[in-house]
Amino acid sequence: MLYAGSTLSLACLEMLVHLPPNQIPIDLVYSWAELKETPAAADFRGDVADQDSTRFGQRWATGVEAAAIRVPSVIIPIEFNVLLNPTHSVYGDRVVGAGAVSVEQAAIMKTTA
Repeated sequence: MLYAGSTLSLACLEMLVHLPPNQIPIDLVYSWAELKETPAAADFRGDVADQDSTRFGQRWATGVEAAAIRVPSVIIPIEFNVLLNPTHSVYGDRVVGAGAVSVEQAAIMKTTA
């Protein structure tokens, strides 16, 4: 399963919160994927950080319902992360991706665009 932020800023925040500073790579890169349809929001009850969410994620990852789902961020619950299942049979048809881009390249592209 691939764990992605719905925005680059949320993905960075999630990484900074969940990794110790000495594990954040100096040569950090990001990539993006475009979904051909908006994934459904996860429908589970309880705290997003508890056992219910873990069980829900395990059932989803081994099921066949969808190649992607949106889950609330534990850090900012009104924003969403997206779980992608690259082993799902329709993953290649529904997810279009690009190669990795370094943060430095992204800064250059952003300032020159």
